[in-house]
Amino acid sequence: MLRKLLASIPIAAVAITLATAPTAGQAAPLSTGRGLYAVVVDRDLPTFAPRFLVINKFKSLVSDYRLMPGLRTKYFFITDQKTRGGIYLWNDRVAAETYLQSDYFKKLTAQSKGRLDIERYEIPMAINGPAAASPAVAQGKAVVRIVRITPPAGTPRDLILTGFDQAIPTYQKIPGLIHKWFSIGDGGRFGGIYLFESDLAANAWFNVAWHERVRKTYGVDGDVRRFDAPVIVEN
Repeated sequence: MLRKLLASIPIAAVAITLATAPTAGQAAPLSTGRGLYAVVVDRDLPTFAPRFLVINKFKSLVSDYRLMPGLRTKYFFITDQKTRGGIYLWNDRVAAETYLQSDYFKKLTAQSKGRLDIERYEIPMAINGPAAASPAVAQGKAVVRIVRITPPAGTPRDLILTGFDQAIPTYQKIPGLIHKWFSIGDGGRFGGIYLFESDLAANAWFNVAWHERVRKTYGVDGDVRRFDAPVIVEN
C-alpha cells in the first residue's frame, strides 16, 4: 500500500528533470552525477548591504571556489529574508566537511556577525534539466528552490531512491529547469535543490496543484524556499 501511495505522485512530484546524457567519450557535466553531497550555508546580511555590493563580494570569491578541492558547483544566493550565503554541491561528504573545517571557511564566517545556519543533504542523484544551457546563469538571473517533504513514518530509504530514478522521465520536459539535485536531508526528509532560469518557470512548477498533490500524498505540505542566484560557479 505504501509503495502504491508513493509511486503515484511521490518523488515525481518533488523531483525533477533529466537533460542530455553525455555521449561516448564525453565527460558528464560536473553538476550531475550520483552519490554526491550538498551543503547550504545561510547567514544574515549586514545591516547595510546593498544588493550590488553583496554581488560584487560574491564575484570577488569566484576565483577561490574555482580551486576548491572536491567542489562541483556553488550557487551564491540572496534571499528576501535578508540573508545570503551559498549552496554547494560536493563530490562527497568528506570534501564538504573538509571545507567547513578549513581555515578559509572559518575566516569567512569570522567576518560576519549574526545568525549562521548550515544544512547538509545527501544527493543520491543530480541531473541537468532542459534549460541546462540557459543564459540566465551567466546573466545572474537564475533562481533556486529548495524543497523538503516529510514522508510517512517508516518509508524505506530504498523506496525513495527508486522514486528518484523513476521520476526522471516525468521531469525531463519541465520548461526552464537548469539543474535538479535530488536530496535527502535530516530526519529522512526528501526533495530537491532546483535551479530555474526564472521565477516564472519555478512558480509554474511549484503551483497550487503541486502543493495539493503533496498534501494528498504525504499528509503534509511541502516546504519550498526561494533564493536568488546572481553568481554561480560550475567547476
